[in-house]
Amino acid sequence: NRVKEYARKAEANGGSSEKQRYYSNVIRAYDAALRFIKRSASQAYAAGRTEMAYSLSNLCERAPESLYEALQTTIVYYTLQHIFEGTNLRTLGRLDSLLYPFYAKETDHVKTMGMLLDYVKEIDRLKAPANIPFALGGTDASGKSLVNKLSYDLLDAYANAGTVNTKLHLLCSQNMPEELVKRALDCVRNGHNSIMFMSDGKIIESLIKLGAEPEDAADYHVVGCYECGASGEITCSCNARVNIPKALEYALNGGKDMLSSKTVGLYNTGKFETFEKLLAEFERQLVFLCGRAMKATDLWEEHYSKMHSAPFLSSTYLSAIEKGGDLYCGYAAKYNNSSLNAIGLANAVDSLAAVKKAVYDDKIITLEQLVQTLKANWAGNEPLRLLIKNRYPKFGQDNIFTDSIARKIVKKLSGAVSGKPNVKGGVYRLGLFSIDWRWEMGSKTAASADGRLSGEPLSQNTSASFGADKNGATAHLKSIAAIDSSDTPNGVVADIDFHSSAVTGENGLNAMSAALKTYFELGGFSVHFNVLNTEILKDAKKYPEKYPTLQVRLCGWNVLFSSLSDKEKDEFIVRSMK
Repeated sequence: NRVKEYARKAEANGGSSEKQRYYSNVIRAYDAALRFIKRSASQAYAAGRTEMAYSLSNLCERAPESLYEALQTTIVYYTLQHIFEGTNLRTLGRLDSLLYPFYAKETDHVKTMGMLLDYVKEIDRLKAPANIPFALGGTDASGKSLVNKLSYDLLDAYANAGTVNTKLHLLCSQNMPEELVKRALDCVRNGHNSIMFMSDGKIIESLIKLGAEPEDAADYHVVGCYECGASGEITCSCNARVNIPKALEYALNGGKDMLSSKTVGLYNTGKFETFEKLLAEFERQLVFLCGRAMKATDLWEEHYSKMHSAPFLSSTYLSAIEKGGDLYCGYAAKYNNSSLNAIGLANAVDSLAAVKKAVYDDKIITLEQLVQTLKANWAGNEPLRLLIKNRYPKFGQDNIFTDSIARKIVKKLSGAVSGKPNVKGGVYRLGLFSIDWRWEMGSKTAASADGRLSGEPLSQNTSASFGADKNGATAHLKSIAAIDSSDTPNGVVADIDFHSSAVTGENGLNAMSAALKTYFELGGFSVHFNVLNTEILKDAKKYPEKYPTLQVRLCGWNVLFSSLSDKEKDEFIVRSMK
């Protein structure tokens, strides 16, 4: 009815044919949806599912009134958008806020918990790509905590459901009850580890800095793994990617790729009298790569109107209804932003630090010799590689120098990306997460000065290079928090591994809580944890049939350990030994 009213207004005001076509298409889509729901109700009746059938019939006539109907509405909408429309549904939203008015009407808590448990299991069975998330907590526009009784019950339902394809974003504010945080951390250490802990304040700050109105920033959503968008924004989280270590590779090699010998970057002589001049050239190459990535994204996104339309999703955006345009075909969102994720930060930081120490400070190798060594994949120089890899300062060790390099890189990236206009009338937003792209990008990256061999994966997300976080979780988190994450609205993500022996008992839980609180107080953006046991992982690799439900947190989603490749299993086993 709302769409029909806007269509009548547009026609009365001489609205364009494009607007009329949009409204007509949305109405047709929803007419088809109602017919589908009615057919589903009939099938439910035939199968003896009376409550389901009654609820579906009600939803054809009115808005949901009970918790059961509200939960069912989310499943129906998922089906309409994700399956029929073909637009990935990447979040269920802040369920504790959305569902609380219905939850508050329920009087039988045992029945309510049963519904919530069944619901978590049901959304898990949808098998959404990279898991389907929902969020708990956060604050309203006045800063008041949105945590309620349903927040606890949904967390308990998640913990008891034993799901694989469901993940949870906990939006942590300064006034979030410590009990809820500890209950979530307890879930993690007991194997229910698909929980992302996110700083509500830092998210809002980064979105306002990008240009969102404060009210929209406070009412943000989290899609996919870690990516936040203001209310009214269509959050495109993975549009463009830049390989940060490649910028240093081009700086060292005159703009040429070391693996292909092709000129990809900007030409230079390859001679730098000081480290500062090398750093400046690295930054020049990095800005160039960002520009090329955004240009390629613009060339793709300017053709959205020919590739996809989203009548169901668009009808949920007030801006699209008011403008009479599709989110994709007409760029009708209030914020039509794009993203660029920079990958391999720790590798680049560690490589620059190694070059400074080995070439410019200690003078144990010349820059020319180092370049030839990298081209040869460290052949003949294994002692130097091991010295650099195992003894040199690294990002993630709370080292003042390496952390300062990381800050400089992120500041340069932010200046080149965040706020730059795109072809949709929005702007670009910088992120620093890699998910599994680090494997593909690493396979195409030559040996790097941090001791990494050619073809090895790049560092994960915003975390330390593999094996470099030797000074413990607190030092690791402090290094990541040293980055100004308000410059990275698309996400800064810390991956922290705990051995199971370090988090047992009340003291272990308090240690996890203190580390998380410190990270957020220092300005951290988001973090997830893996609690690993070396012996269990080794046994699970050898006898997978004994551990059918063993899960690990892989990048931004959970997977069954048995589903990983042997190479990935070995990486987790080594990580558990720290």
